Amino acid sequence: MKNTFRKLIPVAAALGFAFAASSAQAFTLKDGTNVIANNATTLDWNTTGSGVAIGVGPFGKLLSQGQQFEFLYQANLATVDGTHTPLFKSLDSTANGTNDDGSFEFTIVAKLQEQVVNVTGNTATFGLTGTNAQNKVAIYYDTATNANTGAGTGFDDGKLIALLTVIPNNTQSTFSQTGASEGQGSTKLNGQIVEAGDFIDPNYLQDVSNLLFGVNFESNLNFPAGNSYTTNFHKGGSSLFPDYTVNTDKDIVFKVDGSNSFSSKAVPEPGTMMLLGMGMLGLVGAQRRRRAPKA
Repeated sequence: MKNTFRKLIPVAAALGFAFAASSAQAFTLKDGTNVIANNATTLDWNTTGSGVAIGVGPFGKLLSQGQQFEFLYQANLATVDGTHTPLFKSLDSTANGTNDDGSFEFTIVAKLQEQVVNVTGNTATFGLTGTNAQNKVAIYYDTATNANTGAGTGFDDGKLIALLTVIPNNTQSTFSQTGASEGQGSTKLNGQIVEAGDFIDPNYLQDVSNLLFGVNFESNLNFPAGNSYTTNFHKGGSSLFPDYTVNTDKDIVFKVDGSNSFSSKAVPEPGTMMLLGMGMLGLVGAQRRRRAPKA
């Protein structure tokens, strides 16, 4: 069990986007022209979201200090809080590859380079590594409503409406084992508009400053992945997130349940800041979910 815990330490950090230090900023979600929801504070991504730790499997394999790996993530929007307009009913909130009476969808994808920094007792620390191009998070809007969890397709083939670079400055990450097969961790990563292509489109995310803002993304990671299991990531979509086919002998696929909010609180550094973190993590077996999984 100790080997299993140490194996998953950096995985737990790889994708949890979240804890903004300030209160959530209300925003308006739009389809480019029309309002879908206003006075919103949270985008709630589907519980069938998937994450993969590449090259660190099979489950139980021991990782060493300094070892690096890539983590990929994909999910579709399940719901948004705030005041909904009639258009909200046309949101396809499932990721089964069909429209389910919906006419549009929002999806999120990410790629991160992680590194094991230290393991002391039951607590581990880790950090971000790699180049700007290797550490990105993006949101898409799509009228094809074709996101498919099992196939790993349709998550990054729509209109790109937000793109941020995650950088290692001010990273604070820890993970502690809290039980035989359970753990709790947190990570704070700094993401900014640092490259010419980074942006937030106000025609879709209105009232969110593209100069200074925070992104709150809380996620639960679970192994095994259950109904989030997929054979591919970012398949058939944008070149920003190259296609990846899961290697069942070397990779570990996780269920990732996340939500994010926006903050307009000023931060010490110029540009756009994103605070990333994790909530409770179920490392082996099912964990009590904060909401029921969607089909």
